[in-house]
Amino acid sequence: MFRKLLAAVCVVSALAPAAQAQITPRPEVLTGAFEAGFIGEAGEERYPVRTVRIGEVQISSGRLILADPFLMSARDRPLTVTVPPGRYPVDLAVADAGDSGQRVALARLLISGTPPVRWALAVTDEQDPATLTGDNIFGYGVDAGTGAFVDAAVPAWLESEYPGTAPVQYLDRVGGPDPAILRAHVEDVDRYMALTDGWQARGEAAAAALGIPYGFALVEPLGPGGAAMFSSGWGDGYYASWIGYGADGLPVAVVTDFAVITAVNFPPGSDSR
Repeated sequence: MFRKLLAAVCVVSALAPAAQAQITPRPEVLTGAFEAGFIGEAGEERYPVRTVRIGEVQISSGRLILADPFLMSARDRPLTVTVPPGRYPVDLAVADAGDSGQRVALARLLISGTPPVRWALAVTDEQDPATLTGDNIFGYGVDAGTGAFVDAAVPAWLESEYPGTAPVQYLDRVGGPDPAILRAHVEDVDRYMALTDGWQARGEAAAAALGIPYGFALVEPLGPGGAAMFSSGWGDGYYASWIGYGADGLPVAVVTDFAVITAVNFPPGSDSR
């Protein structure tokens, strides 16, 4: 099920024109969803939310890429925010949607235990939040029902170590298969497919053990860093992420919102209200 999520920065410059209405985050949701007893809202629906820690991901480069892990590539741009190289806990806020199952509403990379005092849209160096108005968003697309926090050094390593990465992703984009491409790269493709098949099997088993049946949750060491992968809410879509900053101005968390519960405020007149 696809639900378009639209979001923008939480702090708007005093010099911005009044007409530049943007969507703002709800700090009480981005923080509260990871606290015991939280109830998430989605229209008239109310979903109990619990926190599941899936492990710690290695971010050796100090740079983060947010992407669908089954489609990530060396072309993906890292976020402008940097973090000290190290291992970081990854938590999922899982909503109990009744007959619709256990859904990953939010995913969090916890940088420190310092409480956030403000939130800003996560962007790359090619994205300027000041250009966003109304129902516009910067985020990343999901086409395999999975999102991820990835060390920025991983995609290039992956394409070097597994040359079949590019052919397989090309076939996904064009709706392959293309026999000529497969014949030219058959061994490389087989190696890459074996890698991702392993992710799928381990991620599904781990999610089931964490009480997320039919879900996906996996933390993998990959070359110079690692990747934390998880189910993306209702499935495929385009999702925004937010960075929480402490009082000292340093980042304390990165949270991806999968639009299962309402985590943003829409501007007046928005079609998404």
